[in-house]
Amino acid sequence: MKKLSVCLLVLMAAIAAFMPAAWAAEDADPTKGEKVVIKIAHVSQAGVPIDVASNKLGEDLSKKTDGRITVQVFPASALGNNTELLEQLQMGTLEMAISSVAFLGAFTDSTKLLDLPYLFESDAAAEEVLDGPVGQKIFSQLEPSGFKGLAWLATGWRHVTSNTEVRKPEDMQGQKIRVMENQMHIDHFNALGASAVPMAFSELYTALQNKTMDAEENPFANIDGNRLYEVQKYIIKTGHIYDTSPLLASKVWWDKLSKADQELIQGCVNDMLKFERKLSAENEAELEAKIGSNGKNVIITLTPEERAAFKNAAKPVYDKYGPQIGEDLIKQVEEVNKKYK
Repeated sequence: MKKLSVCLLVLMAAIAAFMPAAWAAEDADPTKGEKVVIKIAHVSQAGVPIDVASNKLGEDLSKKTDGRITVQVFPASALGNNTELLEQLQMGTLEMAISSVAFLGAFTDSTKLLDLPYLFESDAAAEEVLDGPVGQKIFSQLEPSGFKGLAWLATGWRHVTSNTEVRKPEDMQGQKIRVMENQMHIDHFNALGASAVPMAFSELYTALQNKTMDAEENPFANIDGNRLYEVQKYIIKTGHIYDTSPLLASKVWWDKLSKADQELIQGCVNDMLKFERKLSAENEAELEAKIGSNGKNVIITLTPEERAAFKNAAKPVYDKYGPQIGEDLIKQVEEVNKKYK
């Protein structure tokens, strides 16, 4: 009996030693584990860089996991508007969404930093800020509200479009301009003398076509993707916001994933980010050239002095929101900007 007991103890010890190694081996194999289906939704049209990159993420994940992890992409508000997508993330009924920053101000004041007009001097400055401590701090402050931040995608610089030539803040006087449902955006254009009206993106084309709106503001990807240039003559390169669209995961869903799957997905997202930013920059230049040469639209490039006049006119926005956002965050951005001037 003693010999039997010793044998059993030896056997149990061997099993105990083997099982963690077996689990580790399984975790190391991305093709092993539960099947994962990831729905990614956004409000932009199919074919824009964030949409192309989302589909590429799906291809990469499927390839690396031999089809165990798959992605379904839902563009053009197919699953709802920005507010509805964020609600679905919180409930865990949607795995990922690419949101507009403007809609995240309801969850943390720090995201308002990215809506300050004329904040960044260049793409490089914006990317350094977003990929560094500032961007990660904002993501961490979104987690209590149910969001896991994965990447700051590039949507391009936001520019004003209008049927009226605009070169100085006074030219915006009295224009009804469609903006997102974000108080800072409203305050910005009201400070320029315009009348800012929040409206769903899906309703914008018709509003411009019917002339219930005089102007709007968007990056070239959306101006082209939704054919806004058809109902607006001038594109004024105000570059008032570096438009970043965060890729967010549902925290409820994310926390249920294995650590191995979390690391795998984040790694593929990091590759997607590099691809998307490069594609976005190339796409922005191509679309500007395309729209500028169609014989119908006029693209106005503001001089540094003209852009500075717009920033000066928007100073009340900084005065109002600076204390909420945190002057320290704004100073960190200013320090980064100095490197690229």
